[in-house]
Amino acid sequence: MAKKGLLVLVLASVIAGGVFAQENENEKAKTADVNKLWLSGELSLVGVGIRGEYMLTPNISAGLNVYFTSMFFLFNDIGLNAVGRFYPWGKTFYAGLGLGLSIHTGVEDFVKDGKKLGSGTQSITRTGFGIVPEIGWKIDSGKPGGFFMNPYIQFPITLGTTEVNIGGWGDMKGDFGLSTGFRVALGLGWAIL
Repeated sequence: MAKKGLLVLVLASVIAGGVFAQENENEKAKTADVNKLWLSGELSLVGVGIRGEYMLTPNISAGLNVYFTSMFFLFNDIGLNAVGRFYPWGKTFYAGLGLGLSIHTGVEDFVKDGKKLGSGTQSITRTGFGIVPEIGWKIDSGKPGGFFMNPYIQFPITLGTTEVNIGGWGDMKGDFGLSTGFRVALGLGWAIL
């Protein structure tokens, strides 16, 4: 009787060990599907950028984004941002937020001490803190973890003081304020880890 009990105990241990090993292999396969480091170059209507993104979990990433974009005579934006992204369904669609340095050049009223200076709008430069919300899709095409495309939309917001050169008055600093931009871009790159 003791031998039968020992045999049942050994068989149960072997079966349980096999089931545990299979579950462990399945978990490894799931996590191997998530590449950790994604690098891309970016093109916008008139502009370029580079991005690095490190996956902290299958749904959350952190990275850096540097870009220049232009909407011809309306505005130009330059940004250097630390970016966090959230993938609600684990892949493809994301919402992100960048924080960092931003330079916005555009056509706005120049205001100093609460008063508008100059006639009409002026070409101003606002340098300061950048807040950059974004939404997009990271489409892993071909072999998983290989080449990917990343179409997205950003809405750069620059908080800072303005500077302007009003004909003959020289450079002047204006009031603190905010400027907004708009960026549609396509990132192309590879997952390297």
